[in-house]
Amino acid sequence: MAVLFLLLFGPSKLPQMARDLGRFVNEARRSMDEFKSELTAGVDDDDEEGDKTPRRKR
Repeated sequence: MAVLFLLLFGPSKLPQMARDLGRFVNEARRSMDEFKSELTAGVDDDDEEGDKTPRRKR
């Protein structure tokens, strides 16, 4: 695979492409972590509020 990229893009562009790919992967991970934390924070907020409607006894 690396040989294919070397042939297609040449050795001068590979370092910049690797840096760009690394930045993209890092940003994607950061976005996913932020999304997960927002989801879990939303679930935690719902759990703390609970069901505030009065329940009937049977």
